Amino acid sequence: MAHILLVEDSPEVSMTVREILEAAGHTVDDAPSGADALKILKAGKFDLIVSDIWMPGMDGIALLKEIRGAGNDIPVVVISGGAPNAPLTYTAPLAATFGANAVVYKPFEKAELLQAVATVLS
Repeated sequence: MAHILLVEDSPEVSMTVREILEAAGHTVDDAPSGADALKILKAGKFDLIVSDIWMPGMDGIALLKEIRGAGNDIPVVVISGGAPNAPLTYTAPLAATFGANAVVYKPFEKAELLQAVATVLS
């Protein structure tokens, strides 16, 4: 199974996503922000990143820019519920433009997340 870096600022969402991924056999490390994720990425090897987009500080789009700008081709699944000034119809194309491999919209079903993870890892 995969070693996944989960980047999510909401503790409740992070806990739920972690439980889903671990129940499927994955190992999960957490980062509450994009900046924290970059530090963790430098210290370890991951098979996949699952990241929220709209977070305070360094958001998921800035994180994607940094990762892809550094030439890192690690697969990224974005999870997003949109934002007041950025509806979901804007989120997916924006994430794809900056290198996300898949987008899963919040609220999502467990099967949706696991399908996106399996597809991106295969």
